[in-house]
Amino acid sequence: MDKAERVQQLCSEHSQELKGLALDVCSHGRWDMNLPVAVIDARKTPHRFHISAVGTIGNILRVSTTADNPLMQQLFELYEQQGSDAALEHMLNDEQNGDEFAQLFETYKEERRLGSPLWSASDAAGFVVKSKEAFDDQELAIVALLPGNPYDLVSFGIPWAFYGGR
Repeated sequence: MDKAERVQQLCSEHSQELKGLALDVCSHGRWDMNLPVAVIDARKTPHRFHISAVGTIGNILRVSTTADNPLMQQLFELYEQQGSDAALEHMLNDEQNGDEFAQLFETYKEERRLGSPLWSASDAAGFVVKSKEAFDDQELAIVALLPGNPYDLVSFGIPWAFYGGR
């Protein structure tokens, strides 16, 4: 099942919660940082559905202090190309950046050990912008955490009229 199908399935499973969110969002006269958004955590069953103000979504999805670092971005790209073990070995053995990466990766592992889902500061800022655009387009702003290694993070909008919003 591809991401689009998984997102559609999640929206079907959580249609009642999304209906309540739609009624709440469409009653707001304008966008602000208090606008409610949805976070669907589908990494494990049963899935968890959270509603948060866009300005406090960091209470659900913590912002990583390491994920935007170019060395971590390089690691994430290598994960896709080589797999996790080979990518990590490549980065740790890099003559120019291996030591810096090792320290950075230790910090990243500590962030991960704390257990909450993480996203980068650029992802978080991008979602704030996306929530404004979604509101202007009369859509709900939603983030979904899908199973993956460690997980896939997808953000999207759905017209609130689909769930009974005006």
